[in-house]
Amino acid sequence: MRWSLLLLFLLLPAMAETLKVLEAERLELREEGGEEVYVLVGSPVRLERDGEALEAERVVYFRGKRLLLLSGKVRYKDKEGRLIEAEELQVDLSDESFDALEVRIEAKDLLLTGPLCQRAAGAILLEGGYATPCASCGQAVPDYAFRAREIVLYPGDRVVARGVVLLVQEKPLLELPVLLLFLSERRPRLEVGQDDKGVYVKAALPYVSELGLGYTLLHYYGGRGYGFGLDHFGVGEARERYFFLHTPPDTFQYRGEYALKRAEFSVSALLERDDTREKLSRFRLEGLIPGTPGSQDWRYALRLEGFLDHDPATPPPRTLQRLPELEAQSPVLREGPFTFQGSLVLGRYLAETNPLNRSARALGPYGEAWRALLSHAEALTLTPWPGATFRAENRFRGFYYTTRNPDGEYERQVDWTTSASFRQALGGFSVELAYGRSVQEGESPFRFDALPGRRSHQATLALGYTERPLALTLKGGRDLEKGAYLPLELEARLQETGYALRAYHKRGLEGEGPLETQAEAALTPYPFSLRASLRYDHAKGLFDPLLLQGGYALPGGSLNLSHRHGLNGEGPLETALAFAFREGQEAYTLQGRRDWARNTTSLLGQAIWGPTSLSLQLSLDAQALGYQTGLRFGLAPGPLFDLALSGRYQEGFRASNLRLALSQALPEVGFRLTANLHLPEVEDPGVYLKDATFTGGAELWRPTPPDEEGGNAIPGLAFSGSLTYTRRPDRPEGYSLALRAFGPTLTFLGRENTKLHLSALLTQNLPGEALKPRFILVLDRCCWAMRVTVDAAKGSFGLAFLYGGQAAGLLLSEEGVKLGGGP
Repeated sequence: MRWSLLLLFLLLPAMAETLKVLEAERLELREEGGEEVYVLVGSPVRLERDGEALEAERVVYFRGKRLLLLSGKVRYKDKEGRLIEAEELQVDLSDESFDALEVRIEAKDLLLTGPLCQRAAGAILLEGGYATPCASCGQAVPDYAFRAREIVLYPGDRVVARGVVLLVQEKPLLELPVLLLFLSERRPRLEVGQDDKGVYVKAALPYVSELGLGYTLLHYYGGRGYGFGLDHFGVGEARERYFFLHTPPDTFQYRGEYALKRAEFSVSALLERDDTREKLSRFRLEGLIPGTPGSQDWRYALRLEGFLDHDPATPPPRTLQRLPELEAQSPVLREGPFTFQGSLVLGRYLAETNPLNRSARALGPYGEAWRALLSHAEALTLTPWPGATFRAENRFRGFYYTTRNPDGEYERQVDWTTSASFRQALGGFSVELAYGRSVQEGESPFRFDALPGRRSHQATLALGYTERPLALTLKGGRDLEKGAYLPLELEARLQETGYALRAYHKRGLEGEGPLETQAEAALTPYPFSLRASLRYDHAKGLFDPLLLQGGYALPGGSLNLSHRHGLNGEGPLETALAFAFREGQEAYTLQGRRDWARNTTSLLGQAIWGPTSLSLQLSLDAQALGYQTGLRFGLAPGPLFDLALSGRYQEGFRASNLRLALSQALPEVGFRLTANLHLPEVEDPGVYLKDATFTGGAELWRPTPPDEEGGNAIPGLAFSGSLTYTRRPDRPEGYSLALRAFGPTLTFLGRENTKLHLSALLTQNLPGEALKPRFILVLDRCCWAMRVTVDAAKGSFGLAFLYGGQAAGLLLSEEGVKLGGGP
């Protein structure tokens, strides 16, 4: 009898904290040496723990020691996705270490075996181990493998082996003191070739040290000199990556990254340069204390950001530089109802200057200055008695610079906002007194922090009455900046289920008289909804357009009608209709719009029947009828077909065009084909293809492997790339072809997953240019591959080797091929 997960949790409360028992047949409870012991037996017992899966015929759990013993057909899949099979496995749940006997490990494309295995601090140590990437390739004898005194499998993708014997066809070939593998990186480690400037050789030699591991990059360019570099990965607590490459005569590429985050502090740094793009070294440094701040922590930051220009002949970029910037910020300090928070930022900046500042224009388009930014915010909230609320808030930002204005004073900017309000509610009545002052003034020498000028200083008084369904509001005040009264605003609302009314009036108290009147009404008896709104501008003596809206809620959709009507003699302005309905996989939409002023009408409709849809768009004006209709059917990733007919009718058909599109995203056939067909029209009665584009690839037929006698093999044929046809009546040929990596690929299958790919790809414009294809020959043995490239356009030849599982899968992707240890 198999026990359910719930029952096992009831019997094993101690294990439930760390383990999920998915399946077992028998449970035994014991006591050994005063310690509780749980024994699970099954065919097999299945456990799960924090994303890890365990299987065994017998599981013993020591509660006090938090020790787990598994025996009999043990299978353990860890968080990295590595599968560990063993006869016996002992797991210490306190630190996640383990020990195992007679182990078999599948780590990505690498198979490792050995008599003894241990895990500590996330790394797996295999003693007396054997490893090969050819295990999944179906080879009777692996093409290559290695034995080692010890093999360390680090978290992620790195394998370091010591005391190594390389094996070819299981025969010893070479002894090495150390060997380094990156499981997730499929880069050529050796490439030999020839281009228009001569022969080149590129090699990446692995190394291991106490500071980390990586590659030494050695390049040779015939007639040009030597190149050198390194690609280093740190193995400590911090994330480290350092890349450097020099190629003759004077091209540098480097990138250094460092990031360390702890609760007490965090540091991140970046330095990079790539002369193939621009001769600049960009750098960035940030240090934070603490690294993981809490709500009551003071925060400190140091930032450094800028660049070094290595090419004085070209103008440097006008990007913001912080050289440096220091910041200190307090937590939100609370004392009863009062809160305070402040910060200070001090820095030296190089940035684009402010073109609106006269003194900044004298510095030129790019200038330098020190700046101090002082910020603080205070807030107070009080409830002195029932129904009364007092709120006050003050926010200040002051920018202080080392530059001077024409009067010799140091420049500054101020952004200061203060507000306070007191509200008293008595039943349905309320009174609110508010004060607000906001100032933005001053000048900045920099464009990035310049503030627009603004001043506001007001005091307001608002009276309100609310007794459902009626709500009344009266608001007035004084503009203290201008010394004038603010307009008086009166608003009345009557709202209940099924209807709503709103009236608003605004009147000036400085002799202006009435300024604005608004009225809105809504009637919403379900499923109908009717709305109307109107506004009158007394100063201009004009009405805004009257807006009328009506709607009807359908069971699976809606119907809406709106109309705008001018009341100043304009008459009807715009009428719009919108309809939507959906039921199951069917959906229908219709949108219509009539512009009475421009005398135009537009209509857009769409019908969807599962994978098929039909759309129609019409536009009618005084001169012509425009139309566009579209048909689509199909479901991804299978074939999707689009057909669109467009044009306009004006004393005959004009601008007629038929657009076709066909796409598919299946593994064996993935492509997109588009074409535009010209249809007869008044100016041109001809029917012809205007342009067509094909992008993607397709396997016309698959290769047939040889029979047992080695004969009757049939190569497969596929093609890929991009081809664009354009009709060109201005050229003698009448057309042009643009090819981008377009051509066929022949694939031959051999024994033991051996594949030979031969591609001929064109990247050029036709006609007018002689054919200059790039030939690529790839021999793929699954766990290693060799690529030969002959490029007629560049006059170059290349030879590259690659190791790792399913190697040629990347080599056939031109974008994926990277040389040496380049990032």
